[in-house]
Amino acid sequence: MNYRSMFAVNAVALALFGAGFLLLPKFVWEQLRYDETVGLNFLARFFGSALLLLGILLWMVKDVASAKLQRAIAMVLFGYSIGGFALTIMGTTNKAVGVVRANGWVLLVIYAAFALIYGYMLFLQPKEQQRAPKKTSSKSGSTPPAGMG
Repeated sequence: MNYRSMFAVNAVALALFGAGFLLLPKFVWEQLRYDETVGLNFLARFFGSALLLLGILLWMVKDVASAKLQRAIAMVLFGYSIGGFALTIMGTTNKAVGVVRANGWVLLVIYAAFALIYGYMLFLQPKEQQRAPKKTSSKSGSTPPAGMG
């Protein structure tokens, strides 16, 4: 897997969750069996717009040519995935915080998958050896083909 395809997959996932929180916060809360309130729905829409923005941004930068920039973006997304995984564990298991009552495993799987893939790409994936293009050798003293000289 390369950065381009990973950014595209991540962009789609973020945009879907972002659109869900932005347009249908009550539906999303019902899926997580969370006690939704008017204030929470308002905050969910802000969160959804941020996720949607990040999804669109990732879609736009997936074709960036700079390997250094790709690696920097992947590092940020790796940290985001680890943080999201930790917060989801706290939200599902901690009695004091335990706000995600059902289907929290879906969020755990998504964050874990992205963290593992970005971690592999950043730290374990073999580096492609960058080689200079091979030069073709031409015989000295040879004449160019007809019409080329």
